Amino acid sequence: MGESVKDISMLSMIFLYLLSGGLTLILYVLNLGIVKDFLTSLLRMSVQLFFGSIVLMYIFKINTYWIVLIFFTVMTIVASHTIIKKSKVTGWFIYPVIFIVSFTMTFMFQVVIVGNTIWYDSRYFITISGMVMGNSMNACALALERFNGELKENGDLIETLFSFGANNFEAVSEFFKRSIRSALMPIITNMSSVGIVFFPGMMTGQILAGADPGNAVKYQIAIMVTIAISVVLSTMLNLYFMMNRHFSKGIFKQ
Repeated sequence: MGESVKDISMLSMIFLYLLSGGLTLILYVLNLGIVKDFLTSLLRMSVQLFFGSIVLMYIFKINTYWIVLIFFTVMTIVASHTIIKKSKVTGWFIYPVIFIVSFTMTFMFQVVIVGNTIWYDSRYFITISGMVMGNSMNACALALERFNGELKENGDLIETLFSFGANNFEAVSEFFKRSIRSALMPIITNMSSVGIVFFPGMMTGQILAGADPGNAVKYQIAIMVTIAISVVLSTMLNLYFMMNRHFSKGIFKQ
């Protein structure tokens, strides 16, 4: 169980990029119109991950609460900007919601569940917050886009319900629920198939690093529950603030 993870050689990495070139050729032949998006995403992923690994090495060495908070804040800004870009919804509320929910859930995982007395331990806090925030980011983008679309498409119905005495939430409750449901489906699907169809990243990483499979399972269950709670809270709060933005002094604004 103490065996370290085998390193992947540069030759193997070159081979992987050659395989990516083959995939690009297939996409081009099929004329799917996503060759540029694929190549751009591949380049961004590679640059961001290699740059991120260098930054993390320095952060792990310094390992102070202020450097962790600075990096976490940068993560929040990028995640919030991504939500705005993907959902095509603007709002100041997205930034504090993502920051507060992700920080709270990561702190809970770090201190309450794992039992680490140093909450800002960068090896735990940054990696866990990345998983929590990343899933919340995708869920919020999906939910906000759907909710905003539903409100615009059903403006007349909402105004009618509002005129008959429904409060803000009652007038949009059905669209609110649909949006949360759509945001939760990916995590629910993963939770129902994990351990049978696939073994997720945290568990696989720990096992590859030589950890006991039983302990790796406990970590995986803990992180998936933490992510699910974070997704629900961040989605609900963002939808709530967006709902209020559409209502002003008894008037529904599309």
